[in-house]
Amino acid sequence: MIFWLLLMLSMPGVLWAEENSPLMNGNASSLPQVKSIKITGNKALTTEEIRGVMSTTTRDSFLGTGLFAGAVRTFIAEDFEKDIDLIRKLYTFKGYFFANVDPAVTRGDNGDVHIAIRIRENQPTLIDSLSYTGLDSIPENLRTRYLRRSQLKLQQIFSVENLINERDRTLDFFREYGYTFFHPDSIRITVDTLGHHAGVRFSIGLPGRHTYGPVKVIVHDPLAKDNPATAKTFERDNVSVTIYGGQKFSPKVFSSAIAWKKGALTRQSLEQRTLENFGATSLFSSISMQKDSVITDAIPVTIDLDPSPKHQLEPKLLVDNRYGSLFVGGALTYENRNLFGAGQQLRLSTNYGTQTSSNTSVLSSLSADQYDKIIPYEFHIKADLTIPRLGKQGSFYSGTVEYAKSKQPVLLNSQREIIRGTYSTRPTRNSKLSFDFFELEVARKDSLRGFQQLFKTDLAENIGIDPDDPVAVKRGLDSLLQTRLNQTFRLRYNYSNRDSATRRKKSTFWNFSAMAEESGSLLWLIDNFVDTKANEEFASSDAQIFGTPYNQYVKLDTQLAVTKELSPDRQVAAKVALGWMSPYGKAQSTPEDHRFYAGGSNSMRGWIFGTLGPGSNANEAISNFGGDIKAELSLEYRMQLFKVFGQKSGVTLFTDAGNIWDRTGPYAFSLQSLTRDFAWDWGAGLRIGSPIGPFRFDFAWKLHDPADPERWQFSKMKLTDFTFNFGIGEAF
Repeated sequence: MIFWLLLMLSMPGVLWAEENSPLMNGNASSLPQVKSIKITGNKALTTEEIRGVMSTTTRDSFLGTGLFAGAVRTFIAEDFEKDIDLIRKLYTFKGYFFANVDPAVTRGDNGDVHIAIRIRENQPTLIDSLSYTGLDSIPENLRTRYLRRSQLKLQQIFSVENLINERDRTLDFFREYGYTFFHPDSIRITVDTLGHHAGVRFSIGLPGRHTYGPVKVIVHDPLAKDNPATAKTFERDNVSVTIYGGQKFSPKVFSSAIAWKKGALTRQSLEQRTLENFGATSLFSSISMQKDSVITDAIPVTIDLDPSPKHQLEPKLLVDNRYGSLFVGGALTYENRNLFGAGQQLRLSTNYGTQTSSNTSVLSSLSADQYDKIIPYEFHIKADLTIPRLGKQGSFYSGTVEYAKSKQPVLLNSQREIIRGTYSTRPTRNSKLSFDFFELEVARKDSLRGFQQLFKTDLAENIGIDPDDPVAVKRGLDSLLQTRLNQTFRLRYNYSNRDSATRRKKSTFWNFSAMAEESGSLLWLIDNFVDTKANEEFASSDAQIFGTPYNQYVKLDTQLAVTKELSPDRQVAAKVALGWMSPYGKAQSTPEDHRFYAGGSNSMRGWIFGTLGPGSNANEAISNFGGDIKAELSLEYRMQLFKVFGQKSGVTLFTDAGNIWDRTGPYAFSLQSLTRDFAWDWGAGLRIGSPIGPFRFDFAWKLHDPADPERWQFSKMKLTDFTFNFGIGEAF
């Protein structure tokens, strides 16, 4: 390629400065600070784009208030001269060859400098002629398709940026139609200019077209040098495979991953898809592809694969404050990534965590002699078997078996056994869809000493039970502590533009997730058409099969999170989360294990998890049983100010608003309660970077507390009266 635009590389300019400017005397020893930079006259380029190429900057702070200010920015005349030259080159790159950039630097009384950059963009250079040569030998329909998609148009602003984009498009286009050896040196671009007019000519020298020949796959020995004595060779679907080291792989792993057929025209996208297909199996740590010497018009292809470790053992440390006090624990996961040779993955995991002290805040209505102090804990064990759909990237079936046991601060022991079958797929490159086509959960609860009194004094009235009616209280307790079945269908959808936005260098990322859940339909069919005998322990209106109650409910949950990069080390982020659930059929209430909860490190950070809501409720014991409706909004301003062990770290300012509500009763949701009983907090958090995500230390203060008769908290706010939450990874 030949470009005449060498003036981009050498554009001397004259800097207008006042007498005593550091530009004139070059005195860097005094280290004057840059107090302000003002850019005017720019229309084609934003101020952010111009500031982005400058090394001369001002000292950053939060919204210009001076809070969380970064390092002092000194003024160096030589660097500023280079900045002005870069601005001129940036305008040339965008097609404004006659733009004038006039800087002015003034000193304050203390020697600090104020910079003003005045820009006169003038008229851009336009393309008045455009031609392509070298396309006579290609099919007419291919030539028409190529020209129709051109990035260059007549009377368009001529710029180096557009030329580069058109060159890259040309390479990608023809490599997609069999011209696999098409090279950038095969494109010659000639530009003729006269004043504000430019003529562009693309001269394209296309090589011959090729098809795919034989494919050879080599799976290397991960532990030693490849030994022919250990090699196993087979062929399937015109793919020859050699596996070293006695490893076990299904032939379909290889034939299903290769996206082209022998004899087809070479296509760059098929080669990329093949690499992605092999990567999606999680069986290989390194994947490379090379085209061998051409046989006639067919190109042999060799794919080299280095296997990932088959067995993996991963310990983890768990630390948070989910119940208020410090909660610590550990987890251990074993993974077999190739159980039967076709990418089937077996994953076994277990974790245990316990609170370091007893938490009695939810038992404030009881005297100390009415209950035994407990230390909350959680134990969980889980087994997953994943079976991929070879040839359909991102699609797989999985089966799960879980057992969980916990002791809760509200004087309850809880046990859950779950068996689940799931199908997951990727409808598009940026989306995921999963369907739990079968899930059966057995949920058990046992009360500890004091729970009966807690139920009577704190919980009964909230669910419509007269606490002075012993028969009604006993019936409510029996219902709450019954072993129950949850048979559930669940559909989850997630869409994120992060991958595509990163490739396109976009600064806005968003993630949308939605979940729809239905429970009890199959059990209702058994109840009505199979188990038709009367049970003396239950009324005909009770939801039960063979003497075991079951739940019936529907649930919807959705969240949208948006992150906007203001600069490489500044972000603003927002989250909206909405949820609703309701019983149906014979059920009168929803199961508390599946309700919405408010508070904690990923929710309303002014409250500990499970201590907010529903509505204006002030009793933490009631909050621990959740609500059926959720609405939350969060905003964050993230600043990366320093590094810890090479990981970006900083400070985040945040605010959260929202709550949970019941569907009926004193804390039911309504438009009035939405505007009256919302919770609102604000705070600041420290972010310490790590390879697994930032460690979050959040300190939050309540602004509006729906449980307080005096809801607005401004007059009560104290610096020491904060809620602390700890977590790993960003809140959203």
